[in-house]
Amino acid sequence: MLYGPHNYYHYCSTDKKPQHDKCPDSPDSWCSWQRAAASDELSIFKHDYQPLPEDVAVAIFPVFTDLSSKNLLERCVGGFNQNNNESYNQLIWKISSKIVPAGSKTVEIAAYIAAGTFYEGMASLLYYMQAMGITLGPNAHSYAEKEDEKRVNISNIRARASTRDGRMARRQHQLELLEAAEASEGLLYDPGIDDSM
Repeated sequence: MLYGPHNYYHYCSTDKKPQHDKCPDSPDSWCSWQRAAASDELSIFKHDYQPLPEDVAVAIFPVFTDLSSKNLLERCVGGFNQNNNESYNQLIWKISSKIVPAGSKTVEIAAYIAAGTFYEGMASLLYYMQAMGITLGPNAHSYAEKEDEKRVNISNIRARASTRDGRMARRQHQLELLEAAEASEGLLYDPGIDDSM
């Protein structure tokens, strides 16, 4: 599913006031209303969800508009930075693997641990252990500090690498533009060129 203002309209749509003009219009569209329109079944179509309450829709519409603005999206191009939600999800699935089946309680605990680690670092694990009555010594605190430091260093190295790659790509692009301009204008000056003809 694509993200943007069309999702706002999609979930504010009702049978009396369908708002699917921003949804892709094809027989294989993810939008059930557009699929029904493509197969001429709108007369029997009923929405299978409750629309967002009007006050909620009004409150969240500016968020959808801001997140889909061209200016914001252009700033993200080439940033090579991981979305915070993706980073958080990755932490959850490190703790509770997708491969091994787990119940909702296990995933919920993994989500709490991931949230603590994401916001507070490895020190949050020490709080969990302390809450369970586990006695912690200086080695546990030292381990948490070292792991957090390692995580920050890796993050800084990745950020520098992506910035360096971006700079190199921009320089290469400028060189290509200069070479193209020089080729189109021809050679204007060089030792041995006599312009007295």
